[in-house]
Order: sequence, then C-alpha cells, then structure tokens
Amino acid sequence: MKFTAFLPLFVFASLAFFSSKVAAQDIGHSEGGWVIRGTDPIMIFYGGKHITSYNAGETAGKPYFYPVIGPSGENMTRHWPMKEGFEDEADDHIHHRGMWYGLGKVNGLDFWHFPLDEKKQKGRSFGMIRHQGMNFVQTSRDDIRFKVKSEWKSFDEPEKRIMSDTREFRLFYTKSGALVVDATISLIADAGDVTINDDKEGAWSIRTIPTLRLEGEHAKGQILNSDGVTNKEAWGKRAKWVDYFGVDRAGNEVGIAILDHPSNFRYPTWWHARHYGLFTANPFGQGNFEKDAPENAGDHVIKNGETLVFRYRTIFHEGNTEEAGIAKAWEEFSVR
Repeated sequence: MKFTAFLPLFVFASLAFFSSKVAAQDIGHSEGGWVIRGTDPIMIFYGGKHITSYNAGETAGKPYFYPVIGPSGENMTRHWPMKEGFEDEADDHIHHRGMWYGLGKVNGLDFWHFPLDEKKQKGRSFGMIRHQGMNFVQTSRDDIRFKVKSEWKSFDEPEKRIMSDTREFRLFYTKSGALVVDATISLIADAGDVTINDDKEGAWSIRTIPTLRLEGEHAKGQILNSDGVTNKEAWGKRAKWVDYFGVDRAGNEVGIAILDHPSNFRYPTWWHARHYGLFTANPFGQGNFEKDAPENAGDHVIKNGETLVFRYRTIFHEGNTEEAGIAKAWEEFSVR
C-alpha cells in the first residue's frame, strides 16, 4: 500500500525557508523501504541508509542533489565544494554541485555560474534559481516520488522573476541494484517570454567522482554514448544517452548514465561531456557544439504562458555500460 502526502504549497514553501525551526519528520516506510525527511535539505533514505539529499542551494544559486550514494555504497558525485578534505578532488568550477539543473543564459542572465569568485566572473549578469518548497510526496517500498517548485530570479534584482519551474523526481532500485533517478523538469514562462540563448553550459548535469574522470592522477574512467562514440570524442555529439564508467574510490566497477527521452525538445540532445567528470544533457548548445552551425542555432523562446518539459533518467550502476544494460534501459525508458 502506498502512502501519499498532500500539503498546500505555501506550507512547504514556508518550511523550506525556516527548516532549522522545524522538527524533521519521517514520511514513508521506515522498515526496509523509502523514507523522506526534512525540508532543507530534503533527505532521502532507503532501508535506513541515507541515499541522497535535495539541497535548496541558497548560497550556490541553484538547488542540487548531494551526495548520491551508488549501488556499491560509495558516493558517486564530487564532494567539493559542499564537503572538503578529499585530496583526490580538484577544487575547480565551484558552481558544479553534485547533480543539478541550470542554464548558461536565460533572458541575458547566467543561471549556471554564480558570483562566488568575483575575480573569475566579472562582467556577468547572474540569475538565481530559488527553491520554493515541496508540494507532493508519495512513497512505497518500491519507490519514492516528490515534487518541488523553483523560481528563476535576477541576482541583482531579487524581486524580478524570469520564470518558474516544477520538478518531479522518482527514485527506485532496479533488480540488479542500480539506483535510478527520474527527473521531469517543466520550465514555465509565467512572467513574460523566456529567451534561452545558445550556450554550452547546461542543462541536466552531474560532476562525477575523480575516479570516473578521463584524465588526471586519479582518473580511471571512460565515456561511451549510444552511437558508440567514446571518451573526448563524445563532447558536443548528439546521442540518446551517455555513460561514464570506471571504478569508485573503493575500486568497485561502477558508472553513471544519463538518458534522454524521445519526447524531449531537440531529441536526441547534445552532450557537454568533459574529460574532467562533468557531463550534461544540453539541448540549447548547438551553436557551440557543431562547427558549422550558426552561433545562435541553439536559441529558443518559450512564449509567455507556455511550458517546456524535459524528462531524463539517471542511472547509478555497477559494472561497465554493457554489463549494466544501458542500451536496454534506454529502450525501456523511451516508451514510458
């Protein structure tokens, strides 16, 4: 039997910003199943073990998942800058936060970077994605679903709203033990037209652990996409999915795959897949990724009152791409 909790959005929005004053409550099945606790971060447990947290990211400019514990029991996203003290991690790209959604240029504002390092980011106009709260939770022994809302605002003019979004997440384990995170992200033009400009930065993104990198002292990873393109050659290519695989810190063979859904705008998407462990599914970067494309080829306008919906599946798996059955997993995902 499933447990479903419905609370008014304003209740959850209030809790999200005053979570330190609210006692955390468990929602779900504490004995062997999924449990959700808290508001910021929204902590998710399975079988009593902490699997991941959805962080509001007030000081980071956007919400994000961190950590993400893979099937081997090891964290699979970079710790820094959320947690320091890992000598194998690079302290570059401070805006890379676990697993997140962001865009490089929306109505002239940067919703990818954030003014955390003024020396490197002078001359930019920034936006900020503000978590507004959770308004739906559904748990069972098999999966957990929750919905959240965000508002995209100007950093310099916080009262100026650019658009909003709703995000629905579903987490579950496959029979093989892989952790799956399904994300449905709806970009809503509810404050006027929204212009998303061509930019290589964006959109559904992960910064992996250093052992899944292609280069560097601790790098033991590889990249493979749905068309058989490997490693650095996968950057900027269109594909149904991309998989980073190698080993985790404990030496277990693991990988992370992101799958693009056929219903998505400009499917199959382009991939900002980098050798240092960043990979993103980005439908707005054609002018950056394709040598012969016009500079603004990736531009898109969401007209006021319209919504643009994206669906992604992220799989934290054991073994390599073939052993994890990523191609088959995409086939199953594509018909849902």
